[in-house]
Amino acid sequence: MKKLADRKVNICLKDAERRQACLESSSGDLHKLLEARVKTGLLVSPLPQLYARTELWDQLDQTMRTAHLARGLQELHPSWVFCSTTAAVMHGLDVSWHIQDPLEISSRSGRAKTASPHVIRRYVSGDEPVEVNGVRVTTLSRTLLDCMRRLEFREALAVVDSALHQGLIDSERLLSYVSGGRRGMAGMERVRNIAQMADPRPENGMESIARALMYELGFVAPELQVPFSDPMNPRKTYYVDYCWTLSDGSLVIGELDGGEKYRNPLMNGGSPEAKMRKERRRESRISIGRPAIVRFSPEEVRDVSYFNQLLETFGVPKDHEPIIDIPAGPVSETVPLSAYGLE
Repeated sequence: MKKLADRKVNICLKDAERRQACLESSSGDLHKLLEARVKTGLLVSPLPQLYARTELWDQLDQTMRTAHLARGLQELHPSWVFCSTTAAVMHGLDVSWHIQDPLEISSRSGRAKTASPHVIRRYVSGDEPVEVNGVRVTTLSRTLLDCMRRLEFREALAVVDSALHQGLIDSERLLSYVSGGRRGMAGMERVRNIAQMADPRPENGMESIARALMYELGFVAPELQVPFSDPMNPRKTYYVDYCWTLSDGSLVIGELDGGEKYRNPLMNGGSPEAKMRKERRRESRISIGRPAIVRFSPEEVRDVSYFNQLLETFGVPKDHEPIIDIPAGPVSETVPLSAYGLE
């Protein structure tokens, strides 16, 4: 009897895993079997009536979990249409992990009541849903609009930049859509400002978030993905994340130093040490013209006071007043310029 039960559960789990979804079950014998395995720790139930193997769930990052949850919920609620950040995830856009919970579904009633602590309703009208990656979602344009209206500036810019970077929409179409007849919709001036600032060149969401914070702090907008030739091999070109040209003609290069490229085997070629050597060689070739190179991590970008002080220390100019309050501190420990050969 137990073997038959195990076989039934495994077949259902494998089918859900093939769809990259949580297994859904609301009643009956299967539901009881799944609940029993949650109690033993073999399965997890991240949302009521949704299940996944504990070992598999622990290996998923937040974006993968969001997609698994959305596909499972779609099976439970075929009429649901996901919107805003959840739709952005399903469209393949860069959405920061910490804003993916709760999941968001659309409501046409005008009353956006909460469905549960981890699923909320948003009022959406005038949009016909599309199916993307197995889930019914708002159209890309409407998804971008809702993210620009509701998210913080930095997070919204990251979502829109990624849509442009992937070629899912171009700037002209985006601006045309947000400039269309949307009378009475709150936040449209903010939406248009974000759409005008959006840029396809950032390669990931954190680069966009850092760029947005530079603007909020009052710094001159940097050039993005600027090419530098390798002096040892003129046919090889390196691209830097940010670059400022100062009034004296000197350069300041900004590099976002995320840790994933060292940890992820798909990005480090199977060797973190080899990746680090490659990065050091790249920087040595770029720095032959003696530009100042300021490196910062995602954690340092999130420390607003420190990030402001860091860019100021390296001489990055400002051309407008900050539009956010800059915390007085505490700040991270700063590295003396002598460490960079800039005394």
